[in-house]
Amino acid sequence: MNASTRRPGKVWPWLTALVAGAGAVAILLRSPGQDSGPPSGSPPANQGDLVAEVHRFCGHCHRYPPADTFPRRHWRQEVGRGYQFYENSGLALHPPPLDEVVRYYETRAPEELPLPTFPAPDHRPAARFEHIGLRGPAAQPKVSNVNIACLSDPQRPELIACDMRHGHVMAMRPWDQQPAWRVLGRVPNPAHSEVIDLDGDGIKDLLVANLGSFLPTDSRCGSVVWLRGGQDGKYTRYTLLDNVGRVADVRAADFRGTGQLDLIVACFGWNEIGEIIFLENHTTNWSQPCFVPRVLDTRHGTIHVPVIDLNGDGRPDFVALISQEHETIVAFINEGNGKFAPKTLFAGDHPGLGSSGIELVDLNNDGRPDILYTHGDVLDQPYLLKPYHGVDWLENKGDLNFEHHELTTMYGVHRALAAEFCGRGLKDIIAVAFLPEEGFPQRGSQKLDAVILLEQARPGEFVRHTLETGTCDHVTCALGDLYGSGRMDVAIGNFGGSDIPVTIWKNGGPPTKSGQAK
Repeated sequence: MNASTRRPGKVWPWLTALVAGAGAVAILLRSPGQDSGPPSGSPPANQGDLVAEVHRFCGHCHRYPPADTFPRRHWRQEVGRGYQFYENSGLALHPPPLDEVVRYYETRAPEELPLPTFPAPDHRPAARFEHIGLRGPAAQPKVSNVNIACLSDPQRPELIACDMRHGHVMAMRPWDQQPAWRVLGRVPNPAHSEVIDLDGDGIKDLLVANLGSFLPTDSRCGSVVWLRGGQDGKYTRYTLLDNVGRVADVRAADFRGTGQLDLIVACFGWNEIGEIIFLENHTTNWSQPCFVPRVLDTRHGTIHVPVIDLNGDGRPDFVALISQEHETIVAFINEGNGKFAPKTLFAGDHPGLGSSGIELVDLNNDGRPDILYTHGDVLDQPYLLKPYHGVDWLENKGDLNFEHHELTTMYGVHRALAAEFCGRGLKDIIAVAFLPEEGFPQRGSQKLDAVILLEQARPGEFVRHTLETGTCDHVTCALGDLYGSGRMDVAIGNFGGSDIPVTIWKNGGPPTKSGQAK
């Protein structure tokens, strides 16, 4: 077992380091040579069966964690933490002695994790970006989500951002003569916002996923907040769901064919609570919205639940990224009448992948929606640069079958989105990373990638370009034509110490011979 079987931080809480692994301190302080003894009631391990015992015990609740996922010096801590989780679980298993499991991993683990290398691109990226940043309404925001959507003007998109530090959901029209952020509503810990006309009055609203706690917790502090848009441009706050685990995402669609929008809620929770909830819309009076909850999946750790008609039957389905020890992507196929059939599309090969996000996009222009998947969560101690973190493409082969492609390694990658940037008629990928400075002080000196562009030079072939290094403070980004140029711009959220909540990367098109954008 390892720390990633129950990731303490996961999905935004930046103070995770203060609490991670606190319950395992007594175990972790034992020296490698000291016999710590097996947990109460455990029989002595048979050395001849140790390999099978480790695979059985450590793989009981999740996939077996391979020894090469951590350096040798960290395995005592990881095994100790895993045993502590077992002690707290109440499971009636027969674990092998802790020290024997530690030795099993230490003898198989590398001294250090390998460092990936990347071939130098043979050309500059066929797109250039101008950086534009505006200060926010409060100092040092921590932007957990940024979105580009039409809100106040149906013809012109604007930026919408969630500031986790100050509890602001705010928007900005970058095309104004003097653009400035305005606070639309206050939500304690907004993790995600979605622009939607929930009540069908022709005025755009916002659905907000509220974690409810900056720090990881199993408290039922999460909620779904509806910021209802009014004719005067102001927003009225309604709580549609509360008393649940920390909510990371909420999406809307007419799942039952009633003409009203139902909701899918990703309750990330933490270790003990968390689930996916379907909220049936039974509202008859929008001054008193009524949504009836029903649990679809009891696993904790769900991050994203994007909606799409995946099988082409005309009914909206949704896809869930379930992290923590599960590290899996599951399609929930709409069978009608509010019923869904789950089908696993991808399962990670070990519990330390660090799932951080998915995006549904037709990456190869074959008419089928693919899945762009990032796994780069680093909010657990020990803070390590992990070569198995990166950007993956799940290619839709039809009939709900997806082929897995590893596109690139990227330390701390939290979000990746695809659009045509380079003018070839093929979709390229922008990816951003979060490596908090307190855990990764070497990020500047080692010039670790903060933003990369994967240019699709030929169908299915991507050339990696580094666009920004060192300032790895990004957990979110969004794409849209913010200036009416016909080109896709990028908005990148800042979760570090900057006073600028979002930086706009204005797409200047292909470079001229002098290297300047057209």
